[in-house]
Amino acid sequence: MAETIDIAAPEASPRRRRRTREDVVERIRAAARQLFAERGYAFATTKEIARLADVSETLLFRYYGDKATLFDEVVTAPFNRLMEDFVALHPDPRDPNRDADARRFVRNVYALFEDNQEMFRALLFQMPADSRGQPALPFGGLDSFFEKSTTYAAQDGAAGVDYAIAVRLGFGMIASAVLFQPMLFPPQTDREALMGALEQMIADMMWRPRSD
Repeated sequence: MAETIDIAAPEASPRRRRRTREDVVERIRAAARQLFAERGYAFATTKEIARLADVSETLLFRYYGDKATLFDEVVTAPFNRLMEDFVALHPDPRDPNRDADARRFVRNVYALFEDNQEMFRALLFQMPADSRGQPALPFGGLDSFFEKSTTYAAQDGAAGVDYAIAVRLGFGMIASAVLFQPMLFPPQTDREALMGALEQMIADMMWRPRSD
């Protein structure tokens, strides 16, 4: 009598959990931040971003359209959202209760640079030059941030200040304090002291002096 052998059926491979839109969007953003940090803007491709996010490039395009739109979403949109939230909290620039939140706003901008400093360093220092030899920096999405900040500050500012310049200088001071920190400050520099100095300098430059 022939021996019968039981052959176990192959185990079915586990089905991948259906991803929500929020899952997919966050995977794409995280992959974009990582590759922008590693390669800069010019050398990070949508194909590689999609592969790292484990999504199809078609799906990436469905959500973001192109690499420039994705760049704006992960790099410049967070700054714009900070500004929109601040204005929504204090729609009147002359609100005497806004000062604490304005200082918090400075800290939030600092934290955005701090949390993504590798990406920003890569974007700034790995950018190829354009045809005129100028750095090809894709930061046009910050124009809205600067314009809103300038309009807001000018409504409550001291006469004679060019707020279009002052806003960008303040932003540049915060960025430099983070991105050039190893060059500008010794390792033992206290973070709170640094942020306090930034808050005060930007307040002196941007906010109307108030009389008691």
